[in-house]
Amino acid sequence: MNKHVQPLRWFIAKARPGQDLKAGEEILALGQAVYLPQFRKEYRHHRQNRWITRYFPLMTGYVFVLNSEHWHRVLNCGAVEKVLRSQLEGGAGDPVMIDDTTVQTIRRAQDAGDFDELRVHGHNVAVGETVKVTEGALVGLKGAVHGVGEKDITMMLNILGREVKTKAPIEILGRTG
Repeated sequence: MNKHVQPLRWFIAKARPGQDLKAGEEILALGQAVYLPQFRKEYRHHRQNRWITRYFPLMTGYVFVLNSEHWHRVLNCGAVEKVLRSQLEGGAGDPVMIDDTTVQTIRRAQDAGDFDELRVHGHNVAVGETVKVTEGALVGLKGAVHGVGEKDITMMLNILGREVKTKAPIEILGRTG
C-alpha cells in the first residue's frame, strides 16, 4: 500500500495584544504543536542599575501552529484573535500555510542566538568577531574587534566609507546575529 505522506506545514495564529505566550499555552492545551519564536534582550534596569535578560516575541502577536485537521479549534482560544487565511472571493479561505523548513530555519537561528540583543562581555569576545554599537551617537554600526581590554574594546568601524579604529566601552556594545 502506497501512502502519500504530507509534508509538515504550519499556519499562523494572531494573538490578542500582549497575549502571545498565553495564546501559545492555550493552543498547546488543545494538543496542538505550537512554536512562539523569541529572542533574548539584555538591558539595564533603570532603578536597580543591574543588567536583566528577558525573552521577547520575535514576531509580536503571531505564533506558528502545526497543521492538523482540527486547526479550527484554535479559533476557540481566548487569547487568539484570528488565524491568517487566504482571502478568496471575499470570504475567509483556508489558513495560509508555511512549510516546515522555513519554521525550522527560524528555530535554528533562534537556538543559535541570531536574533538576541545581548551585550558583550570582555571575557567572551574574540579578536576578529563582529560587534555592534547599541548606545550613543554610533548606535547600529558594526565592526570587527581589533583588541579587547578590561573595560573597553578596540574595533574597526566603517565611518563615511573609511575604516576607523575606535575604542568603545564594553557596556555599549552588543553581539551581532
